[in-house]
Parts: sequence; structure tokens; C-alpha cells
Amino acid sequence: MNEFGAFTSFLSGIGLGGVITFLIKHFLEQRSKLREMWLLDYKASCDGLLDAYREVALKDSDESKKKYAYWELKLQLYASETVLEKLQELKDSPPGTTARDTAQRALLREMRKDLGFA
Repeated sequence: MNEFGAFTSFLSGIGLGGVITFLIKHFLEQRSKLREMWLLDYKASCDGLLDAYREVALKDSDESKKKYAYWELKLQLYASETVLEKLQELKDSPPGTTARDTAQRALLREMRKDLGFA
């Protein structure tokens, strides 16, 4: 019981409002750090996928296809459903067609939205 009294005296000494302000500030800072880490990982996944896509277009080797599959799988951890749908549309479109170009632009537009650039 005496410990409770000491604790309440401590709280009143520093002010309950100060404690609440500290807790809210700490929570918001942690949330901001998590968002920043997510954003960096998502950006790396987007960059990796686009680089692998370029390699598949240039080489079309098994190694480049495996790299593309890896980045596609990693992107599924971070991307929104819209980005994943646009990625599937890109994969379903025939290479060298206007449908592929349209799907590619739509995918990039949705990635930019997720990254906060659009």
C-alpha cells in the first residue's frame, strides 16, 4: 500500500498530463518508425521486381525468371491488393502488346500510390 502512495505522489509530482503526453508521443514515434521500415522494405521490393522484370525481358533465362519470382513473392508481403491485381494483369498480358503496356503503366501507377508518390 505504501508503494502505491509513493507511485501516486510520483505521478502527481511530474503531472499526470505529462505522463499521458509521453505515452502518446512514444506510441506515435514507434508507429512512425514501423511505417518508415515498411516503406523502405516495400520500395526495395518494388525496385527488385522492376529490375528482375527488366532482366527477364532482356535475357529470358531460368535464373532471371527465378529472380523475378523471388521479388514477386517478396512484394506480396508489402503491396496492396490493387498492386497485386495489376501485377497479375501484367503477367496475364501477352508481351509486346498494347495490353502489356497498359498493364505495366497501371502497375507502376498503383505502386506509386502505395509509396505515397501519387
